[in-house]
Amino acid sequence: MVDEADERLEAMYRRFSWRITSNYVSPWELDQIRAEVSDYEQWCATWSRWAEKHLARAADALAAGRLRTAADAYVRAGLFYHWASFLFAHEPAQLRTALEAAAQCFERAAPLLDPPMEMIDVSFEGVKLHGYLRVPNAPEPPPLVLLLPGADSTKEELFNLAEHMVERGLAIAAFDGPGQGLVSFEMKLRPDYEVAVHAMLDALLDRADIDPGKVGVAGISYGGLFACRAAASDERVRAVVSMSSWYSPAGRFAHLDRLSRAGVLHYMGPNAEAVLSEITLAGVAAHVRVPVLQIYGAKDPASPPAEAARVAAALGGPVSTVVFDDGVHVCNNVWYQARPLAADWLAETLQAAPEVR
Repeated sequence: MVDEADERLEAMYRRFSWRITSNYVSPWELDQIRAEVSDYEQWCATWSRWAEKHLARAADALAAGRLRTAADAYVRAGLFYHWASFLFAHEPAQLRTALEAAAQCFERAAPLLDPPMEMIDVSFEGVKLHGYLRVPNAPEPPPLVLLLPGADSTKEELFNLAEHMVERGLAIAAFDGPGQGLVSFEMKLRPDYEVAVHAMLDALLDRADIDPGKVGVAGISYGGLFACRAAASDERVRAVVSMSSWYSPAGRFAHLDRLSRAGVLHYMGPNAEAVLSEITLAGVAAHVRVPVLQIYGAKDPASPPAEAARVAAALGGPVSTVVFDDGVHVCNNVWYQARPLAADWLAETLQAAPEVR
């Protein structure tokens, strides 16, 4: 019989290797870490040690005046700390330490990036939602895309998706909302997540360096559903990208393995099964009248293309659905196709969007 420690490791590599290597972890590094970790309890500490290697590389590059190399190394260190924290919810102290270290790495990277990254906190119901903003240098204020993580992801994991959008002239903002990142210690994920999205937009759209009439929201996994809910209730949203999401995730809790179940209980609270049953597009999908792009993977059993068809049938506006035949969840194995597609579509759609009056 496989013990729980090995079972959790097996689930980690089987389900998430593509996700990890598509976000600033080389396949070689993952192989080295896999050889070092013989027990799941070693996961967080091992990834944190490897993060320190990138921190040391960043310090050396910074001392040599190699600012771009330093920025890249800090971002990679932040992602390694993110993976250290990933689903390690059964050890809250280690989880918090890794999440705090990831945030600190991004703060160090922020002024070195081109365009720079601005760290932003948004007040929401007595809690600070932590995020970052990048605005391309342009003659006119650019459109803005607000990026929403999934239930077990964080703003750091969205950095590469954001890069594709910034390269196409879009400003991007990514936040940890209720139940995500460090916010999860103070506030759990909720079915009406869109109210936090409204607060994020309130804080961003009075800036002179952003076009408030050209706003998109893009989300991965649960974030895609919440992006649609935000568009249904906020007329400032002019376009939506939803990657590997659901009409409703009701009933999923019973099918989660031990690894994911522990994470969901941390992110959503002890009544996670009830929370999942209440997350839905029912009653709101018809109010989404702006263009929506859905991106799905045909080899994704978690959110199969059948969910895309169900969502498309319910939406009240134009919808395009792209299914990658080889794609897994969030198409992390074919990210080099899916992420540029999302960025291209948003750039083209927002530039063509009529002004909000």
